[in-house]
Amino acid sequence: MKRWHVLFLLALLPLVYAASTSYEKSRPKPYYLVKPHVPWENAGNLTATQATLAVTARDFSEVWTDLTDAKTIKYVIPNWADNVEMRFETTADADAHVLELWGAASKTRADGSTEENFTLMGSLALTGGTQTGSNSNVFVDTIVVTDGSWDMTAVDSAGNRICTVTVPTKGYKYIVGIATTFEAATTLTCDVRWF
Repeated sequence: MKRWHVLFLLALLPLVYAASTSYEKSRPKPYYLVKPHVPWENAGNLTATQATLAVTARDFSEVWTDLTDAKTIKYVIPNWADNVEMRFETTADADAHVLELWGAASKTRADGSTEENFTLMGSLALTGGTQTGSNSNVFVDTIVVTDGSWDMTAVDSAGNRICTVTVPTKGYKYIVGIATTFEAATTLTCDVRWF
């Protein structure tokens, strides 16, 4: 009788092992709350000026669709981004631009019946520096934030640096930048990343 018990237990061993392995695979895995590394990406290259948006021309389609690429920087904010960081390159040292940032939370209102409108996030006075960026351009080294109440922060705004501006997303989905003052015969490039 004892021999039968031993054989029975030996026969059950593979089943017990399979059941324990299956249980281990089904256990929840740990989830770490960290932000991924996000490299810079191009959001647009301005080569022309654009007047500030008229009060009758701020519907989503009029801004996002109708304004040309030469006059706009456009960025779709990822849903999980708390902040968007922007840096700029211009053609030469001391180039001066004024860039307005406009934001929209969505394409339409929640009921889908009406287009959303863009709202002014703030204005950035940009000045070119001397540190070479990509394509033989130079980084903007000084940014002065004005207008709006978006709590944007210029980081490392000083001569011959790479100044960035941090824009809190506040749940918005779209950012459009237009240059209301634009240095003649230049290209203003905008790189963005989120965190």
